[in-house]
Amino acid sequence: MFLAFPLVIVVLLVGSYLYFDPFKVVFHYSDYSGSIVGLNRERVSTQTYLRNKDRYGYNAFIFGSSRTKAYRAASWKKHLPSDAKPFLFDASCETTYGIYRKVRYLDSIQAPLKYALVILCRNASFGPARDFDQFIHKKDPVISGGSNWDYQLTFFKAYANFRFITAFYSAQLNGYQSWMGSILMPRPTTYDTITNDQYSLAQEKELRDNPDAYYKKHEAIFYKRNGETTSPEVQIEGQNAFMLREIARIFEKNHTEYKVVLSPLYEQVKFNPKDIEFLQSVFGNRLYDFSGANYFTADIRHYYENSHYRPMVGDSIMNIIYSTNP
Repeated sequence: MFLAFPLVIVVLLVGSYLYFDPFKVVFHYSDYSGSIVGLNRERVSTQTYLRNKDRYGYNAFIFGSSRTKAYRAASWKKHLPSDAKPFLFDASCETTYGIYRKVRYLDSIQAPLKYALVILCRNASFGPARDFDQFIHKKDPVISGGSNWDYQLTFFKAYANFRFITAFYSAQLNGYQSWMGSILMPRPTTYDTITNDQYSLAQEKELRDNPDAYYKKHEAIFYKRNGETTSPEVQIEGQNAFMLREIARIFEKNHTEYKVVLSPLYEQVKFNPKDIEFLQSVFGNRLYDFSGANYFTADIRHYYENSHYRPMVGDSIMNIIYSTNP
């Protein structure tokens, strides 16, 4: 009798997890849009690529963290030759490790790597050279080479958390409520089912309708800055340095036409000079540094919040770096 109750709980948990598949990692989907649960962007990108690669023949890839949502495939295609078929191959909190694993994977399956755009961020790109433990950032086993069982177990543990279950089923019954903000998504994300572009439609509508009200509402997010500073920390060494060299080597091997952008972050912190020197030694004139204080970072209206910049910035940067005289 005492053993039956825990067994019933486990069966209910597993059964409901499989039925709802809240993180969309058990089954495959043609469209990942509209979820109230924050999805693992790595999973969305990888599975969308696998589903479509033979049909659409992607040969142009944008790599980087969630900041890459400022760089739309349709906008990038305007700067590329007519044969370009772009795909946004990003992941939340993507590090050099994640970019390297994706580039290496594409090379291993002999995918055409004709064009590439790599987005690096001073405060995100140079973490430890390993997979994440958190479900929201964990690498798809196709990319990491890790255990699918371990991958699924990570998501099931996240589902079995009492706070998550309470919020998830409350939302199923009564819709999203403000107390769920740290657990569920107040604004479901829309994904392009072909290019994998990610759209913040609700935020863009709010900004179009009344930008003054938007920034007044979120003014606490936009902390006061004291002008440009330079990062005192040298981040690119050891494994990060090795992986960046390997990325460049694979691009050279595939004769890839590529560019590397250092993001214009709200923080206005320049890369450490030694890191810049290293990046220039690896990527040469393909490197474009927009870190620190500049036109893009000066105006809060270029940002959704203090972390992500808007597509208007991505469009402008692409206009610059693909200009004949950047």
